[in-house]
Amino acid sequence: MRLEVSYLTNRGRVRSKNEDALLIDQEVICGLSLDKPVLKTFHVERQVSLAVADGMGGLPCGEEASRLTLEYLRGFHVSDREELLILLKKAKRHLDSYVEVHGRCRGMGTAVAGIFIESSKAVVFNVGDCRVYRKREQLQRLTRDHTEAYELYEGGIIGEEEIRNHPYRNILTSAITGGYFEEFEVFVHEVDVNPGDLFLICSDGLWGELHEGDMSLCTGMSTFEGSVCLFEKAYRGGSDNISFILAKVL
Repeated sequence: MRLEVSYLTNRGRVRSKNEDALLIDQEVICGLSLDKPVLKTFHVERQVSLAVADGMGGLPCGEEASRLTLEYLRGFHVSDREELLILLKKAKRHLDSYVEVHGRCRGMGTAVAGIFIESSKAVVFNVGDCRVYRKREQLQRLTRDHTEAYELYEGGIIGEEEIRNHPYRNILTSAITGGYFEEFEVFVHEVDVNPGDLFLICSDGLWGELHEGDMSLCTGMSTFEGSVCLFEKAYRGGSDNISFILAKVL
């Protein structure tokens, strides 16, 4: 099996810095503002790890929280839910240890979503409001937001399209934080992987700017063209950092 991956991270039109980070197999990309997608191809003879982390704005060291979390996830093998939960708890302790040395970063945190692909299956997860989608015949969201707005949606109070513009959209109910002994909620499940599947992993700076119709249109293109399409549409608003990974199973 081969995997074609296209990715981009950009600070957007408003933010002064980029607090997002990407994990592309063994490489962590952070502190950049790319104007064009980068395209890579992997042979999946072993596990491939892909993730997006969104450092929490308004709190200290958001860019460090996203980077440190993905650096910790890099290189680990995750084959099921239990292994993933153990790994994320260790990543949280990694942030706690960092805060003990760098006191200015106490309270830092990040949302994160990702996928560990191996052969014909994948472990999909998220904490916070980063998302994973799969395009097969239709675009399907595979993750669950940990936000107060999403809880209103699950309670039937607002519709799904209202989430992106709701005033509680950015109020996280779960995140990986450093310096506090807080439990956090993880959404994780396993999915099958078929040739032709396209996975989209993104921060809310992407999905918050686009309706799912636009996302479905862009993900129906080639991987690189789809990435250009997603970025151009999201950048029109660009009120947040924009980061995403498109991965197609060949």
